[in-house]
Amino acid sequence: MGCRHDPSEIPPGEIISSPQPHRPTGLARSFQSSSRLVAPETVNPSPPETEQSDWFEDVTAASRISFTYRNGEEGGHLFILESLGGGAAAFDFDRDDFTDIFFTGGGTIDSNATIAGLPSALFRNVSEFHFDEVSAQARVLSGGDYSHGCFAADFDCDGFPDFIVTAYGRCRLFKNLGDGTFIDMTAGSGINQMGWWTAAAWGDINRDGLPDLYLASYLQWSPASDQKCWNPLKQREVCGPNRFPAADDRVYRNLGDGSFEDITESVQVQPGGNGLAVVAADINRDGLVDFYVANDETDNFLYLGRSDGTLQEMGHAVGVAVNQYGTHEGSMGVEAGDYDQDGRCDLWVTNFELEDNALYRNLGDEIFLQTTNTAGLAGRSRLQVGFGTALEDFNGDGRLDLLVINGHVFYGGGQLPYRQKPQLFQNTADGRFKEVSRSAGTYFRENHPGRGATVGDFDNDGGIDVVVVHQNEPVSVLRNRFPHQRFISLDIIGTRVDRDAIGTTVTVRQEGDERVAFVRSGAGYLSHFDRRVVMAVTDAPFDVKVCWTDGMTEIFRAVPTGRTSHLIQGQSQTDAAP
Repeated sequence: MGCRHDPSEIPPGEIISSPQPHRPTGLARSFQSSSRLVAPETVNPSPPETEQSDWFEDVTAASRISFTYRNGEEGGHLFILESLGGGAAAFDFDRDDFTDIFFTGGGTIDSNATIAGLPSALFRNVSEFHFDEVSAQARVLSGGDYSHGCFAADFDCDGFPDFIVTAYGRCRLFKNLGDGTFIDMTAGSGINQMGWWTAAAWGDINRDGLPDLYLASYLQWSPASDQKCWNPLKQREVCGPNRFPAADDRVYRNLGDGSFEDITESVQVQPGGNGLAVVAADINRDGLVDFYVANDETDNFLYLGRSDGTLQEMGHAVGVAVNQYGTHEGSMGVEAGDYDQDGRCDLWVTNFELEDNALYRNLGDEIFLQTTNTAGLAGRSRLQVGFGTALEDFNGDGRLDLLVINGHVFYGGGQLPYRQKPQLFQNTADGRFKEVSRSAGTYFRENHPGRGATVGDFDNDGGIDVVVVHQNEPVSVLRNRFPHQRFISLDIIGTRVDRDAIGTTVTVRQEGDERVAFVRSGAGYLSHFDRRVVMAVTDAPFDVKVCWTDGMTEIFRAVPTGRTSHLIQGQSQTDAAP
């Protein structure tokens, strides 16, 4: 089953889109209120002014978002736990068509090596980059364990997005009650095992209409098993992951009653991995959800969904487990999207210093070719350690660009500084990328201890904005200065498939140009992206082909521009003409 790429014209039919009001009433009213040489580190000067050509403007102060992820470095233990950092999740928790933001809080490590969690925070998007913190009102203030990432999904398919927070300790599962508040469902959920949980992605593996959960784990580590490492200058430093045993990823089946069943063995997920990021999408376009996992200093995994409900690990077989030299890398962030506009889902991974970030082009027939060199990306990021990342059309030209958030894991730096500049690469339409970091904005001309980042259209103007999380430094909010003049914004909603429609493909054709978007979960680093599909288009309304994971194909006619349209499975109208 499924909907493979078809270069032919979109078939006839009629569409119904379901645009929502700009700002609803009701619920909205309730919120009025290793051993490496050490290089010298560059200290940020006073922030430069925004230049006319800058892609992004730093609007952190105006956004009223004030939050800092803490990693416990003040304890002075130099634990590897401190190196991972945290992320942010962009999702519309109150369903007012304005995307809200959740931040994980991290934790503390005291002088006795006691590890405790710090509170996370939820900021409600009031209007066009003005946010109010509603953590207490929403009942998500409790810190829990030492947290890393947040990943949203409507796991009970009631129309309101829920989320899971990953952590060193126990993950926490929050159900959205639909009245602006959440309830902690962890106890009795079946996913409250102790461990070091990093990334997660949702997707309906067994096609029962409920999103299942892939949960990545990092290392078997505790303060009692910690080791001491030094750099060449005889200074204590954080150890690398190869000093500790790998931990096993887990997969949980959604039982539909708020509980989950561990099906790791039955779906054939293999042990080990040092997982730091995972993305779920229909990567080979067979109608089944797949999972690509970025592992730190071990081979990356690609699990292809199979019709019998299992996941087949194919990383080496298809060419995405290691680099072009057959060597694994220190992979941190991951993304999936069609960068070369051939209708296939390509893969992108950020890596450690002195390693290239890796771009894998999907050739079809479950074969990938690493195109880092031919895409002009070789050598561009070897002097950075890449974490947060996104493959999005940031300048509205119809092509997916690359964002990379950098920062070192060693406080003293490896061969590079701890604080590093982020990078932006423009897709130049010839299968190559050009670095445009210097003109990306003031934030990109400064050094930061970068970690997770989330992307989304936070002001509903068609431009993809960015929110970045740092180590022990306030988050940054970056507004896109070049929004699309004409755009469509699509909220893809499943009824027969899971409501978030993970694995669905969306095709838009205009003026002979066909563009395909992949509805995904996970992606980036410890973060969750705005799930809407935003595309720059020309003036006319457009037809959108949606290929659902149950094999159903629908054509939604005359989708309006300039606002969010809710495309609901089963609500397109089929033309009676043959």
